Formats: sequence, structure tokens, C-alpha cells
Amino acid sequence: MSAANSAEDRGAAATVRESLLAHAAAREGPRRGMIEQLVRSYLDSISRGDIEGRLALFAPDATFEDPVGAAPMVGHEALRAFWTAGAGLEVRTRLELIVVGGDEAAYVFTAEIVGNPDDRVTIRTIETIEVDDNGLISRMRAYFDRNTMA
Repeated sequence: MSAANSAEDRGAAATVRESLLAHAAAREGPRRGMIEQLVRSYLDSISRGDIEGRLALFAPDATFEDPVGAAPMVGHEALRAFWTAGAGLEVRTRLELIVVGGDEAAYVFTAEIVGNPDDRVTIRTIETIEVDDNGLISRMRAYFDRNTMA
């Protein structure tokens, strides 16, 4: 490969990168920052054990599949009951990646769940959300299985 070809290849790669970045930015939509903050607030509410704060992020008729394939929980009452069942556990979350497209997002996070010092599990989860016109989560789906637990 000549030096000229190598420079042309680098120039083409920069053009491809710029093109892909522009395409991704166009799909993000104007609410990207709000959706990112919504995800961060959701994960923070888990770490703080703040069920009511978490519920405030969801539309009254929101659905949540946890995990995907389970019957969806629908509405605040069902979500409150689900989260209250695990309220005695210490949970620490860490956001690893978030991707926003329009009014939806997919994100990866790790949750360390501690029942007692000898009873703990770390779960790496992928969740997707859809956000309604009011900026609330209208649908959430959680993906994890035994291979994502340590």
C-alpha cells in the first residue's frame, strides 16, 4: 500500500465516521438530555431505595416487563407492589451505556444486590424505555438471565 492510498483510506474513514455521527445525532431527537436524566434518576432511585421517587418517573398506566417474557406489570399500584417486595435489599447501580433514539432509550447497567454480607449478587441488565409526551416512562423492559449474574 502506498502512502497516498493510506492517506486516502484515513480520509474515507473520517468521512464514514462523520456520516455515522450525523446520522446518529439526527435520530436522537430534541429530548436526548431529558431522557438521559430520566434514566439516571431511575437508577439513582433504586440505589436510594426511593420507591415513590421511582414511581414519579412512570406514567400512571406504564407497563414494565421484568424480565422480558414475564407478564407485564401495569400501573403504579403493580409497580409499587413489585418494588416493595425487594425493599429490604441494599442495591447499588452503575450506568454503563445509554443509547437514545427519538423517544426511546436502551441502556446497560450493573446492579449489586446485597441481602446480607454473605448473600450478594451482581446483575448486568439491559433495559429499554419508551417515554411519553409528558416526559414519563410509558414502557420499560428488562433483559437479564442467569448468564448476566455473578
